[in-house]
Amino acid sequence: MTISQIAEIENNLLRRVTESAGTIEEKVSQLSDEGIYEAYKQVHRQYANLADVNDEALKRALFIQWYVMASPGFITGIDDIDSRAERRVIDVLDKQVGQNMIDSELHAMVSYYCSEPWEYIFERFENCDNLEKLLRHQLDYDAIIDRMRQSNLSNRGQMGVYWQSII
Repeated sequence: MTISQIAEIENNLLRRVTESAGTIEEKVSQLSDEGIYEAYKQVHRQYANLADVNDEALKRALFIQWYVMASPGFITGIDDIDSRAERRVIDVLDKQVGQNMIDSELHAMVSYYCSEPWEYIFERFENCDNLEKLLRHQLDYDAIIDRMRQSNLSNRGQMGVYWQSII
Protein backbone atom coordinates (compact mmCIF):
# COMPACT_ATOMS: atom_id res chain seq x y z
CA MET A 1 0.00 0.00 0.00
CA THR A 2 1.13 3.54 -0.69
CA ILE A 3 1.09 6.35 1.85
CA SER A 4 -1.73 8.00 -0.12
CA GLN A 5 -3.86 4.87 0.04
CA ILE A 6 -3.28 4.51 3.78
CA ALA A 7 -4.02 8.20 4.30
CA GLU A 8 -7.32 7.85 2.45
CA ILE A 9 -8.32 4.96 4.70
CA GLU A 10 -7.30 6.97 7.76
CA ASN A 11 -9.32 9.99 6.62
CA ASN A 12 -12.41 7.82 6.20
CA LEU A 13 -11.88 6.35 9.67
CA LEU A 14 -11.43 9.80 11.17
CA ARG A 15 -14.69 10.95 9.57
CA ARG A 16 -16.51 7.95 11.05
CA VAL A 17 -14.98 8.57 14.49
CA THR A 18 -16.07 12.22 14.33
CA GLU A 19 -19.60 11.17 13.39
CA SER A 20 -19.97 8.73 16.28
CA ALA A 21 -22.49 9.89 18.86
CA GLY A 22 -23.91 9.02 22.25
CA THR A 23 -22.50 8.33 25.66
CA ILE A 24 -18.93 7.13 26.12
CA GLU A 25 -20.16 3.56 26.38
CA GLU A 26 -22.28 3.92 23.24
CA LYS A 27 -19.37 5.40 21.30
CA VAL A 28 -17.03 2.62 22.43
CA SER A 29 -19.57 0.01 21.38
CA GLN A 30 -20.26 1.73 18.07
CA LEU A 31 -16.57 2.10 17.17
CA SER A 32 -15.88 -1.48 18.14
CA ASP A 33 -18.91 -2.91 16.32
CA GLU A 34 -18.08 -0.95 13.17
CA GLY A 35 -14.49 -2.23 13.21
CA ILE A 36 -12.97 1.22 13.60
CA TYR A 37 -10.54 0.18 16.33
CA GLU A 38 -9.28 -2.79 14.33
CA ALA A 39 -9.06 -0.73 11.15
CA TYR A 40 -6.99 1.96 12.90
CA LYS A 41 -4.69 -0.77 14.22
CA GLN A 42 -4.22 -1.85 10.60
CA VAL A 43 -3.57 1.75 9.49
CA HIS A 44 -0.83 2.02 12.10
CA ARG A 45 0.64 -1.28 10.96
CA GLN A 46 0.70 -0.06 7.35
CA TYR A 47 2.36 3.23 8.28
CA ALA A 48 4.92 1.26 10.31
CA ASN A 49 5.66 -0.90 7.27
CA LEU A 50 6.61 2.23 5.32
CA ALA A 51 8.39 4.05 8.16
CA ASP A 52 11.91 3.24 7.02
CA VAL A 53 11.32 4.55 3.50
CA ASN A 54 8.84 7.38 4.07
CA ASP A 55 9.27 10.12 6.70
CA GLU A 56 5.57 10.98 6.65
CA ALA A 57 4.67 7.37 7.41
CA LEU A 58 7.14 7.41 10.30
CA LYS A 59 5.62 10.61 11.70
CA ARG A 60 2.05 9.34 11.38
CA ALA A 61 2.86 5.96 12.92
CA LEU A 62 4.70 7.61 15.80
CA PHE A 63 1.78 9.97 16.37
CA ILE A 64 -0.67 7.05 16.51
CA GLN A 65 1.61 5.30 19.02
CA TRP A 66 1.60 8.36 21.23
CA TYR A 67 -2.09 9.11 20.75
CA VAL A 68 -3.24 5.62 21.73
CA MET A 69 -1.62 6.22 25.12
CA ALA A 70 -2.45 9.91 25.48
CA SER A 71 -6.15 10.04 24.55
CA PRO A 72 -9.14 7.74 25.00
CA GLY A 73 -10.15 5.51 22.12
CA PHE A 74 -13.75 6.70 22.02
CA ILE A 75 -12.40 10.12 20.99
CA THR A 76 -9.63 8.97 18.64
CA GLY A 77 -10.86 5.68 17.23
CA ILE A 78 -7.55 4.16 18.33
CA ASP A 79 -7.64 1.74 21.24
CA ASP A 80 -4.78 -0.65 20.51
CA ILE A 81 -1.80 -1.07 18.22
CA ASP A 82 0.38 -3.99 17.24
CA SER A 83 3.43 -4.15 19.50
CA ARG A 84 5.71 -5.41 16.69
CA ALA A 85 4.70 -2.52 14.47
CA GLU A 86 5.23 -0.16 17.39
CA ARG A 87 8.74 -1.52 17.97
CA ARG A 88 9.52 -1.24 14.27
CA VAL A 89 8.66 2.47 14.36
CA ILE A 90 10.87 3.03 17.40
CA ASP A 91 13.75 1.16 15.78
CA VAL A 92 13.44 3.22 12.59
CA LEU A 93 13.31 6.41 14.65
CA ASP A 94 16.36 5.36 16.69
CA LYS A 95 18.30 4.57 13.52
CA GLN A 96 17.38 7.89 11.89
CA VAL A 97 18.37 9.82 15.00
CA GLY A 98 21.72 8.00 15.00
CA GLN A 99 22.28 8.93 11.36
CA ASN A 100 21.21 12.54 12.02
CA MET A 101 18.36 12.09 9.54
CA ILE A 102 15.43 13.57 11.45
CA ASP A 103 14.05 16.91 10.40
CA SER A 104 13.06 19.74 12.72
CA GLU A 105 9.39 18.78 12.58
CA LEU A 106 10.05 15.23 13.77
CA HIS A 107 12.37 16.54 16.49
CA ALA A 108 9.56 18.81 17.69
CA MET A 109 7.07 15.95 17.63
CA VAL A 110 9.31 13.61 19.62
CA SER A 111 10.02 16.39 22.12
CA TYR A 112 6.30 16.98 22.59
CA TYR A 113 5.43 13.28 22.88
CA CYS A 114 7.90 12.82 25.73
CA SER A 115 7.10 16.02 27.64
CA GLU A 116 4.97 16.23 30.78
CA PRO A 117 2.66 14.44 31.42
CA TRP A 118 3.78 11.85 28.87
CA GLU A 119 7.39 11.21 29.93
CA TYR A 120 6.63 7.50 30.21
CA ILE A 121 5.81 7.08 26.50
CA PHE A 122 9.33 6.08 25.44
CA GLU A 123 10.58 4.62 28.74
CA ARG A 124 9.56 1.06 27.94
CA PHE A 125 11.74 0.79 24.85
CA GLU A 126 15.17 -0.65 25.55
CA ASN A 127 18.33 -0.47 23.47
CA CYS A 128 17.48 2.83 21.81
CA ASP A 129 20.63 4.75 22.66
CA ASN A 130 20.21 7.32 19.91
CA LEU A 131 16.62 8.06 20.84
CA GLU A 132 17.58 8.33 24.51
CA LYS A 133 20.18 10.97 23.61
CA LEU A 134 17.60 12.92 21.65
CA LEU A 135 15.16 12.74 24.55
CA ARG A 136 17.78 14.27 26.84
CA HIS A 137 17.90 17.24 24.45
CA GLN A 138 14.21 17.73 23.90
CA LEU A 139 12.89 21.09 22.86
CA ASP A 140 10.89 23.25 25.23
CA TYR A 141 7.21 23.88 24.58
CA ASP A 142 7.66 27.27 22.89
CA ALA A 143 10.28 25.87 20.50
CA ILE A 144 8.04 22.89 19.70
CA ILE A 145 5.09 25.14 18.87
CA ASP A 146 7.31 27.49 16.85
CA ARG A 147 8.64 24.62 14.74
CA MET A 148 5.20 23.09 14.25
CA ARG A 149 3.78 26.43 13.11
CA GLN A 150 6.27 26.27 10.24
CA SER A 151 4.82 22.94 9.10
CA ASN A 152 2.04 22.39 6.61
CA LEU A 153 -0.35 20.26 8.65
CA SER A 154 -3.20 20.10 6.15
CA ASN A 155 -4.24 16.71 4.81
CA ARG A 156 -2.08 14.79 7.26
CA GLY A 157 -4.68 12.62 8.92
CA GLN A 158 -5.45 12.70 12.60
CA MET A 159 -1.90 13.84 13.29
CA GLY A 160 -2.45 17.02 11.30
CA VAL A 161 -5.83 17.64 12.92
CA TYR A 162 -4.31 17.29 16.39
CA TRP A 163 -1.35 19.55 15.72
CA GLN A 164 -3.55 22.21 14.10
CA SER A 165 -5.71 22.19 17.22
CA ILE A 166 -2.83 23.11 19.55
CA ILE A 167 -0.83 25.57 17.51
